[in-house]
Amino acid sequence: MKAGAYVLALLDEAPLNKKTIVLIRHSKRDSFGGIPDHLRDTVGINPEGVQMAREFGKSIRQVAPKKLLLLGHTVAKRCEMTACSIQEGFSSLNQTRVLGCEPEIKSPVVNLDNLVKLRNEFGWQGLIQQWLRSELPEDTIWNPRKYTDEVVGKLLTYPTVQPGDLLVVVAHDITLFPLVFTVFGKNVKAIEFLNGIVISANSDNAEIQFKNAEYSFRTERRIS
Repeated sequence: MKAGAYVLALLDEAPLNKKTIVLIRHSKRDSFGGIPDHLRDTVGINPEGVQMAREFGKSIRQVAPKKLLLLGHTVAKRCEMTACSIQEGFSSLNQTRVLGCEPEIKSPVVNLDNLVKLRNEFGWQGLIQQWLRSELPEDTIWNPRKYTDEVVGKLLTYPTVQPGDLLVVVAHDITLFPLVFTVFGKNVKAIEFLNGIVISANSDNAEIQFKNAEYSFRTERRIS
């Protein structure tokens, strides 16, 4: 199955008269090998990742041809490159706009040095499991439930998105792990490139969905 297929399937079912908000992981990146942790935001996507993102953008235009496509991203180069490549694939410049780092989705990491020490001790998967169980100190990384409320709140209240628009925000697996766990109560082991959550919202309610090879989740959240 090609990258982004699960999100595209959910977009194909999204109501035309509501705001549609998508939070996805970036496209395929270069290796982190040999790159210090504090410089990893400079790592981009590789040529295969560029092509994947362009194909994803082209497919968005096929499933949502009448929607205005707004693209946001985190500060990381790989997320910016993914957003720009999606726009290139979508191809209709008068129907798409790259917003930059809006809405602002910050990293959950509070103290990178402390987090690296814990990752080296427990491994990446072990670290994520402890985090999702709220076992890590909040002066190292945000509480996962608080972080989820922060991110979902920003997505739902971002004023630029109007009914009928599509907002795609490109972020990271570490952004999505706590959202899937908190919203749906399941711990997914990995977030594939260009996969993530899809939200359909009006002024009162939001329907949040996530799908991968193993799970298909759907829930509703009231907007206060």
